[in-house]
Amino acid sequence: MISLERSGLPLYLDEKNHVMALSALLECESYKRKYVKDMKGLLEDEMKLNPEEPFYDVYRGIEYPHDRECFQKHKIRYDITVIMPGTVNGECKKTSGHYHGWNPQKTATYAEVYEVLLGTALYVLQKSRSVRTAGRGTDTVVDDLILVVVHAGQTLIVPPGYGHASVNVGDGPVVFSNLAYIPCPVLYDTVRGFHGMGCYVNKDAEGLHLRKNENYTSLPRVKYSTVREDKKLGIRFGVSVYKSFQEQPESFRFLAHPEQYSDEVMSLLDYHDSLSEAVGEGGIL
Repeated sequence: MISLERSGLPLYLDEKNHVMALSALLECESYKRKYVKDMKGLLEDEMKLNPEEPFYDVYRGIEYPHDRECFQKHKIRYDITVIMPGTVNGECKKTSGHYHGWNPQKTATYAEVYEVLLGTALYVLQKSRSVRTAGRGTDTVVDDLILVVVHAGQTLIVPPGYGHASVNVGDGPVVFSNLAYIPCPVLYDTVRGFHGMGCYVNKDAEGLHLRKNENYTSLPRVKYSTVREDKKLGIRFGVSVYKSFQEQPESFRFLAHPEQYSDEVMSLLDYHDSLSEAVGEGGIL
């Protein structure tokens, strides 16, 4: 068993089947596994698929019972996702991808926190002028497309206005936690209507390769980024977001009030000239 000690919680990952084990001290609201069959309509190449091949697991609402009141007060949920290793027809395994709904004032969409606990994740972020149209619509124009490399021990805040998907670009499983604002609507149909995000991430013996999703009429130039800390927003590399929320839940008010923090959240992206530069000397594990 692999200890997911970066979470700050008694969590473990089975090395063979990549199922997560939780200590009896913790509670988990729900568990769901997605298979290849659930990803149809989101993959670049859907020929000769094994529909029952596992893709990723989601564990929602993990908490100590004594923390429940704090999570409920702030309307925050702590989840963990495990993306299985491997590729499907050369494409790295990934989550479905989605956009977030708007705040009540319609001035910003909600943000989300992602903390990588094991492996290396690549987050595809894309900004659209409109995320209110379900499915493929003429008003769904991508204005910005950013690939963010996040290594174990690092945390990304998905900026307001950006749809996102998580990609496992390593050789083993990738495990990440997230803090989500419960009232936030989650919109999957816009991504599925375009057969995925703006680019597909493929992997072979030579490394990672990006391919444009031709279902989009036009896409901006891809940007590459890593992430920075922001202690004021509760983001401290090497300190679990669960612990940070436990100690200072008020630091995460940006999840409920994204309109006040858009510029600060965007400043946490550290841009690079290429994907290999963003990956860095340590490479991908």
